Amino acid sequence: MLIAALGISYREAPVEVRERVAFAPCQARTFARKLVEAEAASEAVVLSTCNRTEIYAVVETESSREHILDLIAEDREAEREGFEGYVFWETGVAAVEHLYRVASSLDSMVVGEAQILGQVREAYRSATEERSTGPILNRMFHSSLRVGKRVRSETSIGDHSLSVPRVATKLASDVFGDLAGRSALIVGAGEMSELVIESLKDAGVSDFRILNRTRSRADSLAGRVGGEAVAMGSLPDELGRADVVVSSTGADDWVVTSGVVAEALRLREDPIFFIDIAVPRDVDPAVQTLDRAYLYDIDDLQSVVEHNADDRGRAAGEAEGIISPEVQGFMAWVSTLHVVPLIKELRSEAERIRVHEFSRAVNNLDLTEEQAKAVERMSQLLVNKLLHGPIAEIKARAEAGEPLESHEVKRRLLALDGLGVELSRHGANRG
Repeated sequence: MLIAALGISYREAPVEVRERVAFAPCQARTFARKLVEAEAASEAVVLSTCNRTEIYAVVETESSREHILDLIAEDREAEREGFEGYVFWETGVAAVEHLYRVASSLDSMVVGEAQILGQVREAYRSATEERSTGPILNRMFHSSLRVGKRVRSETSIGDHSLSVPRVATKLASDVFGDLAGRSALIVGAGEMSELVIESLKDAGVSDFRILNRTRSRADSLAGRVGGEAVAMGSLPDELGRADVVVSSTGADDWVVTSGVVAEALRLREDPIFFIDIAVPRDVDPAVQTLDRAYLYDIDDLQSVVEHNADDRGRAAGEAEGIISPEVQGFMAWVSTLHVVPLIKELRSEAERIRVHEFSRAVNNLDLTEEQAKAVERMSQLLVNKLLHGPIAEIKARAEAGEPLESHEVKRRLLALDGLGVELSRHGANRG
């Protein structure tokens, strides 16, 4: 059994590669289930954002990597040769550590950004709804989310950090000098779009037009932010009046084409500034060749981020100090999983003896119901105390990697003869 992480992120792959294997939320959850149904993994969670597509899985062997890659290529209708060279594959402690760093925003393009923790939580929630998780990933994701919260609350990593929306606003300000009085067209009505609007508002933009394929979602967002929802078919006209265009949809093809932008520019004198934070991209890259059109995609934000990296260096170091012992604790738990049947067998046999002796004692005594309950409670506490030492020793030896397979080793380790407890014949035969 291996815990594995396979993925492509902004660190290894440009956006034109990442978009080939990006999953919309509904696609990510069904692909997690597909991985389990295809027996590529016994547990799986798929995390897909604008900066990464990552699969966390419990697999049998290293060869599972090939099976997973084949399934990605098939599902995304992409040639393996086009993305395989950018794939990372981590197993064991490295895979666990990677998830913890992702949840803590240490692996983000913008270190300290707040969105990734929610994205990890949503990916895990979707996988549980698809029943593609089990005891190992359940514990691993619960732990990673707890660690992510600790990092944000116990360090200053999120203080004054530039989120993706703030980076987009900064770039727009560089083009126009002052965003006060400028108008913005927001294409896509998701969470990221709302965050962008909040950032642009802080910078002085007051006129927001919101365009989305589902009109009701555009209306809802417009109502929350004080903007105006417009029909999808009005995109050409809206481009002609917008100074800043931010696009963040889940479309599979260009939402904004170069021809439509060229026509909009012909009808106005001011430039149009485009921020495309969608993966796959929404804006045709040919737009950047047009005069008075400025286009930045998600990868272009990196240059702005680098100017702010030093301020978060110390906080990132503190975060690593939180992550490391948590990873060690989780791996220690994993190392004891193979002795769970032994511990269950020990508890079961001890409970059988306890119940037998308790019943025999009660039958020979004239006890009230309350007195019998008190005696039984005492017998339960006594057994728990007697078992505590042997069980702790089993776990400690398992964590240390000592073999615990043979029945005789189990008997000597637990000193069961001294306790008057015997492993079942079935257990002995298994040894």
